[in-house]
Amino acid sequence: MTDQSIIECLASQPHDRPLIVLDDALHPAVLSLGELRARAEVIAGALHRTYGVGPGHRVCVLGRTSLDLIATLFGIWRAGAAVTVLPSPRGGDADELQELAQRRVTAAQGSVIVTDPHTADTLQGKTTVAVTDFAALARSTPGKPLPLPGADDTALLQFTSGTTAHPRAVAVTQGQIVANSRECFAAGGMTPGDVFVSWLPLFHDMGIIFLTGAIAHGYTACTMATQTFSARPGAWLEAIATYRAAATVAPNFAYGLANRYLTLRRGGYDLSSLRHAVNGAEPIDADALRRFTTTASEYGMPHTAMAPSYGLAEATLAVTLGRHDETYRSVTVDRAALENGEALQVPESSSGRTFVDCGTPISRTSVTITDDAGLPLADGRIGSIRVQGPGTVDQYWTADGSPHPTPLLDASGRLVTGDLGFCLDGRLYVCGRQKDMIIVAGRNLYPEDFEFVTEKINGIRLGNVMAFSLPSSENMIVVAETSLVGTPAAELAHTVRETLSQELSYTPHDVVLVSPKTLPKTTSGKRQRGQCRNQYETNQLVVRASTLVAEQH
Repeated sequence: MTDQSIIECLASQPHDRPLIVLDDALHPAVLSLGELRARAEVIAGALHRTYGVGPGHRVCVLGRTSLDLIATLFGIWRAGAAVTVLPSPRGGDADELQELAQRRVTAAQGSVIVTDPHTADTLQGKTTVAVTDFAALARSTPGKPLPLPGADDTALLQFTSGTTAHPRAVAVTQGQIVANSRECFAAGGMTPGDVFVSWLPLFHDMGIIFLTGAIAHGYTACTMATQTFSARPGAWLEAIATYRAAATVAPNFAYGLANRYLTLRRGGYDLSSLRHAVNGAEPIDADALRRFTTTASEYGMPHTAMAPSYGLAEATLAVTLGRHDETYRSVTVDRAALENGEALQVPESSSGRTFVDCGTPISRTSVTITDDAGLPLADGRIGSIRVQGPGTVDQYWTADGSPHPTPLLDASGRLVTGDLGFCLDGRLYVCGRQKDMIIVAGRNLYPEDFEFVTEKINGIRLGNVMAFSLPSSENMIVVAETSLVGTPAAELAHTVRETLSQELSYTPHDVVLVSPKTLPKTTSGKRQRGQCRNQYETNQLVVRASTLVAEQH
């Protein structure tokens, strides 16, 4: 199929297909795709006439997910320009908002910032570019139609999550978004009129590409602000049940929250319509996935719906994906063999590490596991995950198109992802980030192991554990959040240390418990282990207990 632009793809969809945005009370605001197209034309004209926006320009967008924001995205694409969606500071601090916005505007060399009226007032005169609001653009008088954009026009300047370095930008074309999202929905067996539900932030690649792809391909898209989900995770499940969603997408931690919510709620949701529940954007805990799948099946969701995936911004989004008509697989491998670079399968037990498969490569995309020199490895051998396909980009974005100092492709034209994994029977299993792997006494230890085990201990906040090594030694440190203080916190730290020693046959040099919501994370919620290491070394952590300090006393 010839790749289309987002605008061409949207133009071929039914005029009356609805786009639904739910507010915090889950009341719907609805816009038909015909109305969306008309709004996009007006917004594109306003951007072009007032700010000179056109092909080659970048427009920065900031705000909660809303019909106004989504219409502005399509308006920018109608003008042939690229979008970069700015994350909002977690605390809502005005100074932090101005600093973050200006930093991204400078990095993207944006032409204008479009946001809500309140934020526009806050930023007015505080950045180097003009600031306007969604309504001002939408109220503009329609002008002469602009030339249609093409599939090769840049659509998205996506900043990477910055888990191992400062965020860098990837330029993705309209055709790449159309093609990658088409493959994602094909894996879900989506048919015309099917409903897609999401709460993911639009400044994250998985959020913006899945949602706008669903709209452009003519599915009924139902979305809500991320803040709505954060305040009440059950809102996601309620939307799936109410609108009979066929597909949804979320990172692993969200399915863990959903499992807890379903377990406590015991009734009230019908999830039988859900055929494709994509899980991606972070390491997948096999136990958490199994628990959610088992619990959700009691509410009607078929086991085949759960679809672990693997992707990254440098490949547009999806690389591998589970299909709607097959059950994901899991394998348990010997930990000693794993540390030596081999996925030796053993019966499922506490002594092994269980991985779930992340599906098979999407169309026209290949995945190769290689050694450090780029030579392919046999099935079951652990190595560098390298990707080749139409969704990959060859370098990080630079304003003038000059080569970026960080190369992305190897000599064979394959994207070097920086992730470690192995293949079995054509399916990909991801072990973790190569830079995060900890080498201790010749053993290759994965921080995910220590984080997953720690998160299962009562008193530790789910999804808020980080493991890392100290650069000057082979010492492993585990830092976790807890609500406990005093003696209970100290006892919990020792429980964590003993549990890790027994289950993983390695005793961390120090287990540190810190206050809730203090561990460093990216704007999309990913762990920033490097920054946590720096905070540990410079005594910046808000410590509630430490096994090392306790021993010294």
